[in-house]
Amino acid sequence: MADIMNGYGSEHHVNGVHSNGNGGYINRSTPFTDSISNSHSTSNSLNGGCKNGHSTHHNGNSTSSSNMDSPGQEPYDLVCIGFGPASLAIAIALHDQKTQARVLFLERQQEFAWHAGMILPGSRMQISFIKDLATLRNPRSEFTFLNYLHEKNRLVTFTNLGTFLPLREEYNDYMAWCASHFEGCVRYGQDAVSVAPIGEKPIQNWAVRSRDVKKGQEKRLTARHVVIAVGGEPNIPKAFPQNPLSPRVVHSSGYSSTVPKLLNDKNKAYKIAIVGGGQSAAEIFNDMHSRYPNSKTSLIIKGSALRPSDDSPL
Repeated sequence: MADIMNGYGSEHHVNGVHSNGNGGYINRSTPFTDSISNSHSTSNSLNGGCKNGHSTHHNGNSTSSSNMDSPGQEPYDLVCIGFGPASLAIAIALHDQKTQARVLFLERQQEFAWHAGMILPGSRMQISFIKDLATLRNPRSEFTFLNYLHEKNRLVTFTNLGTFLPLREEYNDYMAWCASHFEGCVRYGQDAVSVAPIGEKPIQNWAVRSRDVKKGQEKRLTARHVVIAVGGEPNIPKAFPQNPLSPRVVHSSGYSSTVPKLLNDKNKAYKIAIVGGGQSAAEIFNDMHSRYPNSKTSLIIKGSALRPSDDSPL
């Protein structure tokens, strides 16, 4: 029996650095400089080292052989650990405000991806597209969902659907489109190792260490401000064997990428258990019946029944 787990832990970790997902370790004694320039500009962009959206640091590779900042190099104004929706929203806000600041984003994945394991056919967002990365803050921003539709020649088509809830696949493409404007300010393939204060209080700078996911090389940089936005951690019930986790136990975050390889015969009568009673579990349960019509799929939940999907404004 293959088991599929649903849910995330409430505490987030970056190898010893703790955060509640709402950011952390921000030194407020040093303000940002006046403005941040357009990421397409030939002048300095978000991280001060990007030209026309390109950087000497990308995908974990550097043109420098040193594993730390140059001795005389100014600290970054801001380093964001993680480049998901939260950090992407920060990048867009700084861009829209034309804030001049050296900003760098560190991301473990090799490219931008948002819940890649749960992009299921027909699955839709649960909130209005108006609550995108920019509209409520600045409806005139070039990074609104409506402008994305316009740039993709889908504005009329989407309008004719008569819904405020885009497909999750399309919303993921929207965020990837936004992220593509800031590639020069992101180091992909970098796993954050530690964040530590430099010197005595009042703390002015932070030392951030990251490790290249592929090469294992560590780099050190300094920043005046650090935001931790690493997302959630998969929550696997203790009843299941841990360290290592059985290859037949799959968390929902890796569902669409793992299950087709694990269960590669669509006509076989598999026995599948889905543990959890949330939105993801319900979507996976429905998807399983479509993918494997001959299988016996059981949904195991704590409550007496599934709860209706939460479609409240909040």
